[in-house]
Amino acid sequence: METTTKERVSYYVYFLGSNAILCLVASFAMLFYTDYVGISVSIIGTLFVLARIWDALSAPIFGVIIDRAQLKGGLFKPWTNLASIILPILTVLVFLVPSDASLTVKVIYIAATYLVWEMCYTISDAPGFGLATLMTKNTHERDLLMSRGRTMVFLAFMIISSSAVAVANQISWPILAVIVAIVGLILMNFTRFNVKERYSNKAEKVTLKQIMTYPLQNKQLLFYLMSFMTLSMTNLQGIVVSYFALYNLKNPIYISILMFISLGVQLLTALILPPIIKRFGKWKVNVFSLLGLFATGLSLFAIGYSNPIVVCVFAVLFGLFSSAPQLMVPMFTADCVEYGAFQKGVRASGTAFATQTFAGKLGGAAASGIVAYALAFAGYIPNVPQTGQVLTWIFALYAVVPGVGALITAGLFAWLYKIREKDVEGWLAIAKKNQEQADAAGQGIADKKLTVPSLTKPHNSHSV
Repeated sequence: METTTKERVSYYVYFLGSNAILCLVASFAMLFYTDYVGISVSIIGTLFVLARIWDALSAPIFGVIIDRAQLKGGLFKPWTNLASIILPILTVLVFLVPSDASLTVKVIYIAATYLVWEMCYTISDAPGFGLATLMTKNTHERDLLMSRGRTMVFLAFMIISSSAVAVANQISWPILAVIVAIVGLILMNFTRFNVKERYSNKAEKVTLKQIMTYPLQNKQLLFYLMSFMTLSMTNLQGIVVSYFALYNLKNPIYISILMFISLGVQLLTALILPPIIKRFGKWKVNVFSLLGLFATGLSLFAIGYSNPIVVCVFAVLFGLFSSAPQLMVPMFTADCVEYGAFQKGVRASGTAFATQTFAGKLGGAAASGIVAYALAFAGYIPNVPQTGQVLTWIFALYAVVPGVGALITAGLFAWLYKIREKDVEGWLAIAKKNQEQADAAGQGIADKKLTVPSLTKPHNSHSV
């Protein structure tokens, strides 16, 4: 391994801190605004959609900035260093809605703080995963870093989701936000001191035009992100689980129970995922998991939620089948970066990971809108017993929509995405050979466009 144990652990806890913050805002901000601040679900839904669409559109712009800025401290580390300070501060502000202000002032405050928070999270997320590509060029080590980094996502969500509502009811949401922000601040700053970029992209002369058109040129990245965005926009459980527990199961304790079960299973699955990927490959694991998620969602809806034990069993299955597609997102993006580098001669890794964030955020915007507008259409009224129609809609949002979304995602992915591990290993071997030849000749290879096998022709044991 090229990285040290201390370096890897520091990289992992960065994601533990950032995703503890993410869970607090992504999972509970809507509930906080509607049921505690008293803003209508339709207003909050509109704000979330508009904020996330703008944030999604700005993500590729931020990727261009990363690839063009070439800051002194490295390609990605200056941005993770910045995010480790400002993201915790903004998290506190999200939950400091002035209680005695008018509705207009509250809405303006929520829109402003939430929008800025979303943009700042992009600064923490895209460079965080991109950093792994410059820590090592070993493909298995890189997959390990990203897999364990994504594992921290599940661990953070499990801790926060299982305790947030109960703790907030005791100490208030703003105080909870302060506590989570302080923990996030400490954990995210480990990368500042212990992680280094061993490789640099500064020698690559990537033009602004190449960067702006990169997602369209890199067809495999475009195809993968289409499927990822479909999954993101239908992955509603994290948003709707609070409503499902409060009104369908009629007990707020199930917010913690369902999230803890699902995320706990995802965490355990994440720990054994690398050898499974090594044995079967990311492509097969992804398709199998998505089909399993579809079967789970439709089966639960057919059985119903009258028995909480059955619901908890299905939470285990949801966690089992949802973990791999989420864990492997940065791995697929990293492979697409290699595809772009060797097929097009452009390594715009900042743009690639920012576009990944764009797809996730645009999907998240759609998910927030789907939940908010569906609840409003069904007749949801906060803090009162819901009608049968509302309960059915909440249940469908919890089980059916994620399942159908997983099926559509599996179809898009299986049809369009062609990269396999052997392709990436071959490209990296060519890159290493060219680099060694260039070093021996005393010159760089920044302006040299490599000729490599095309994905349109079969060149490995499988046909692509």
